[in-house]
Amino acid sequence: MRGFYWRHMRHDQEAARKSTWQMLKSSLRLVRYVRRWWYLMLAVLALAGTMAATNLVRPWLMKVFLDDACPSGDYRLHTIIVAAFAGSMLLAALATFVHSYLSQMLGQRIVRTIRDELYTHLQDLSIRFFEDHPTGETMSRVVNDSEAVEFMLVRSVESIIMSVLTLGGVAAVLFVMNARLAALTLAPMPFILATVIFFSRQFHELFGSFRQKVADLNTFVQERLSGVRVVKSFAREAEETAGFEDRTGDYYHAYMKVALRSSIFEPLMGILMGAGTLIVFLFGGRMVLGGQLKLGEFTAFVMYLSTFYRPIQRLARQVGHALPRSLAAADRIFEFLDEVPELEVPEDAIKPQKLEGRIELHHVGFGYKAETVLDDINLTIKAGEAVALVGPSGVGKTTMVDLICRFYDVQEGHILIDGVDVRQYEPRALRNHIGMVLQEPFLFNTTIHENIAYGRPNCTEQKVRWAAEQARAAEFISEFPDGYQSVVGERGVKLSVGQKQRISIARALLKDPAILILDEATSSVDTITERAIQEALEAAARGRTTILIAHRLSTTNIADRIVVLEDGRLVEEGSQAELLAREGRFAALWELQSIDGSGDAQDGSVDRDG
Repeated sequence: MRGFYWRHMRHDQEAARKSTWQMLKSSLRLVRYVRRWWYLMLAVLALAGTMAATNLVRPWLMKVFLDDACPSGDYRLHTIIVAAFAGSMLLAALATFVHSYLSQMLGQRIVRTIRDELYTHLQDLSIRFFEDHPTGETMSRVVNDSEAVEFMLVRSVESIIMSVLTLGGVAAVLFVMNARLAALTLAPMPFILATVIFFSRQFHELFGSFRQKVADLNTFVQERLSGVRVVKSFAREAEETAGFEDRTGDYYHAYMKVALRSSIFEPLMGILMGAGTLIVFLFGGRMVLGGQLKLGEFTAFVMYLSTFYRPIQRLARQVGHALPRSLAAADRIFEFLDEVPELEVPEDAIKPQKLEGRIELHHVGFGYKAETVLDDINLTIKAGEAVALVGPSGVGKTTMVDLICRFYDVQEGHILIDGVDVRQYEPRALRNHIGMVLQEPFLFNTTIHENIAYGRPNCTEQKVRWAAEQARAAEFISEFPDGYQSVVGERGVKLSVGQKQRISIARALLKDPAILILDEATSSVDTITERAIQEALEAAARGRTTILIAHRLSTTNIADRIVVLEDGRLVEEGSQAELLAREGRFAALWELQSIDGSGDAQDGSVDRDG
């Protein structure tokens, strides 16, 4: 039993040391965000010092009034004291105004810097990162956690420094006035310090858990609001409400754990500081009654004493409560900032100005975790050739194009574009020459014009209209009251699937890429819309290297060559006529689709493995 007790004690001590070291490490990392605006921080601190100085003047004026002006009936001195009191109030008001404005300016500049840095870093991370981290959690770190960090860097740090300045000034005055009484005020300090250290460690751990509950709640709300049509179509409103209540319950319980400690911490600090005041009142009162201390001096001392303990209380609140809360948020931000981009980019990475579009896959292998998706793929696509990828869901069609775009790196073999390994290209520069039309097109909640011009935001209205005409979208766009300036809603909710597809095709056409990737865009539309999209796809594929992921085999008509995948391997290759005549895997899929009549021989599902 004794051995278990000591092991438990050592574990707690080790955890406490790690928590303290983590808090110190995060604090040092945060300091660099202040350096850029050091002049603003100095101004804020100087103004804080001015505000602290004005608080020191008033008790001293009260002492002079009681001990000097009152006994002698000196009206002139009384007038001077009143004028000095009024002057200190006006100076404090002016300093407070400027201080408040500058501190908020500094805080917002810091939070903007943190958010910009975090968002920029997120852009450099691979697709896999976003697959592993829910959108709501990522949003919570960018928005909520950055605000908590700003609170620490400006408000907490400023409050701590102002408290230290006030504390030092008051302590000096107290010792000048009466060293014996001043020494008595320090009696509770060891207990105050021990309490702050104990609770700060607990708050740091609890706030880490609390902020995770905030992220979980954000994730749940974001996903359910995005999928509101699915929720309603399956009549799951009651179940989703129950799920939301579970998460708000988790949030509540995490918050109340913090609230319990906070409710103990605040009154405990009040008792400890009240004990110091009680000691001074006991001994100082006896000194006044014994004629060893003037009443005015004692009154001023007690006034200074409240000023002395107030910054201690602020310090305790900041160090014991506010700082752990902000540092827990900082830890979550740094966790994302410390994520190393999965794709390695050489320092001399190639940034091509133009690509011909020749693609070569040599013995390419790839898998997700323990699952092999592509196995020993060898394929050459000539510049300007249109190739269709065909096969059941999960055989690696989408994965293959993800590797060509370098969303992931191959695990075996090589992929060359224009004879250069894709790993030698700068990823963004490479993707500038690749256009994609997804099976489930994503549109931003802005105008049709801005969605089409997304890849070339500075292009002219004429070019946008040309792309829309090529994508067979101009006709339905003209029917909207605001035409190209019509807002499409979140994820293009105000448009039909076919309309979104054609705007997505127009967006790809306007980019004028050397390589075009078309993830079958007709599997969820009616026959008339399918025909319009087919025409748009033909226009998009003309004159450029095109890879078509075909779910409906009728779309392979536009392909020069068809590649059939099965179990992650390339099993057939040839034109549509050749493969049908061969009566192999492609012919079987074609026959199955014809019999099914639904337009999808491969169950139409969309997954990461394509």
